[in-house]
Amino acid sequence: MNYPSNLSEISKKVKNFGVTKKDSWINQEDIKKTKYIIEKINCTKGDNRGIFTLNLKSKIIEIIKFKFEKISYGKYFINLSKKLGLKKIADEIFDFPAKLTRVDCYNNPISDAPVLDWHVDNAYSGQKTVDKFLNPEEASIKFFFYLSDVYTDNGCLSYIPKSHLVAFALRKGIYEKTIKYTPYWKLSELRKTILIKENFNYLKSNLSQEIIDDFLSSSEFIEKENSNHTKYDLPVKCGGAIIFDEGGAHRGSKLLKTNRLALRYFFKRDKKF
Repeated sequence: MNYPSNLSEISKKVKNFGVTKKDSWINQEDIKKTKYIIEKINCTKGDNRGIFTLNLKSKIIEIIKFKFEKISYGKYFINLSKKLGLKKIADEIFDFPAKLTRVDCYNNPISDAPVLDWHVDNAYSGQKTVDKFLNPEEASIKFFFYLSDVYTDNGCLSYIPKSHLVAFALRKGIYEKTIKYTPYWKLSELRKTILIKENFNYLKSNLSQEIIDDFLSSSEFIEKENSNHTKYDLPVKCGGAIIFDEGGAHRGSKLLKTNRLALRYFFKRDKKF
């Protein structure tokens, strides 16, 4: 895949393939400051210390609790997002006004286990029973900025191109109650769900046979022991980013060499429009 040199190319790549990357996106001054913040907070993924408030009510609570340093960090990251034009990219991917819904950062320690193995987001974490299904258009566009070098077996993201198209069609069928829900969070489960006769026929009516066949072929490795899982790795040097539709099949690899420092922005369609 040829990687984009401008913002519009980023949007096109994510629309068509579900993922792309941009190297050397953050300048040296912002790299230095962002690394300083992440290392100072020094929290793992999901820790509230690394999640920055975006709504007024939460900001007021932080002011009451005298969390002025964290407020200043959040303001810096939001201004960085504006400087980089992230909302414009998300607008073009959605063909609809986008809204920044989450900003967070974290520091993953060295580990011989994957950060998160092959999965698709918005798939209810593999629950067997789901009471309420999400609108398929609720998926986020994610911008992962790396403040450390990531590569094979050292924290890089892996993504199966065009898998977002298959997963979106599946979510749509489930949401509209055209097809029945079965767990599809894991990549192996997603393949099994697609191959159910009723589901497969539904997908064929919404996607080209080529897209379905390509996905099944591209994801076949998950069924084999000791297969090459690195084909879809996306190495990025410090200061670069991966931009992707979270609905596609992806994973975070092992971290065998160094910690992984990440700054993330999530955008969704703006519901006020």
